[in-house]
Amino acid sequence: MDSMLDAAIWFWIPLLLIPTGIWFTVSGKAKSFGKILSLIGLVLVMASSWTVPESDSTASGHLLLSISLPSILLAYGIHGMIFGGNVPVGKLDSGARLSGTFAVFSSLVIFSLMHWYSFTPIWRNGEVNPYWIVFWPTFLLFSTSLTSSASLGLVTFGENRLKEAISLAGVSVLLTGIALCAMLFDGYLTTSEQFRDYLWLATADIFGTIVGLALAIGAFAIVIWSYERSLPLPENSHPPTEEEINHVVNLANKHIRGEEE
Repeated sequence: MDSMLDAAIWFWIPLLLIPTGIWFTVSGKAKSFGKILSLIGLVLVMASSWTVPESDSTASGHLLLSISLPSILLAYGIHGMIFGGNVPVGKLDSGARLSGTFAVFSSLVIFSLMHWYSFTPIWRNGEVNPYWIVFWPTFLLFSTSLTSSASLGLVTFGENRLKEAISLAGVSVLLTGIALCAMLFDGYLTTSEQFRDYLWLATADIFGTIVGLALAIGAFAIVIWSYERSLPLPENSHPPTEEEINHVVNLANKHIRGEEE
């Protein structure tokens, strides 16, 4: 079979199944079917490095498979650290905060081993996965910004959330330390110079994304504001007539008497 057709069947079509399944799940039309569809697509994408190893696109699937375990640990840990405290809804048991902290620490240890030791994602011919050096600095920069912002938000808007805020601030400091070490010391198959180059590119990407979102929200607000200003002012309603007042009084009396009975 043609290599492009193989890539379409085993990588691109499964990749399209993921957002399609999410749409079914979110829309509520077929939640179970949507979840199964997204899961099948995700599994096929992560297995694409074996099903179509000759396609360059499958490097992304290989990276997803490589980072799946520490990513799951990190998501579980952050969830436990945030919802193991004083939250009005979805509060977890008291041990969730401790287990979450341990999961976050374990996740960051695994990610660090993937950078500095032989756990680095190897794609083909002993070469490092080309997406890894893009993902790693972007992940560190984005996670540092997110955890520090979340910590500040918990202190500013939260109630009795100081412990969770301190935990998230600690994670932010740890991520910053890992990023500084990666900028100074070479990794297993990547150099500190490569990391610094991609870190600046990640900074530009994230900054551009934030600016783009701000401009989009601003443009949307201006359009809505301009449209509402163009609408004619509503006319003042006339005072109620005697008949309308009597009707409201009769309804009120009827309901009050009904409750008394």
